[in-house]
Amino acid sequence: MPNYLTQLAKYNEENNITATFSEMKKTARRMQKLNDETGLHVEIESYFLDYADETGELATDNVLAENAINAARRTAA
Repeated sequence: MPNYLTQLAKYNEENNITATFSEMKKTARRMQKLNDETGLHVEIESYFLDYADETGELATDNVLAENAINAARRTAA
C-alpha cells in the first residue's frame, strides 16, 4: 500500500507548497480512497492537475455531491 502522506510531504517540499499536516493528511486520505476505489496508484502531480480548483467553486460542488452520495448510501443501508 503506497504511503501517500510521505510522498505528498516530499512533493510539497520540492515545490515550495505550504500546507499544514492536517491538510496533507486529508489529501493523502483522499488519494488513498481513490487508490482503493480504482485499484490504481495515484500520481501526485496528476492528482493535483485533476483536482485543481482556483476559485473553489468546483470543490464546493464536489463536496456537496459527495455528501449527497454518502447520505444516500447511509439511508439505503
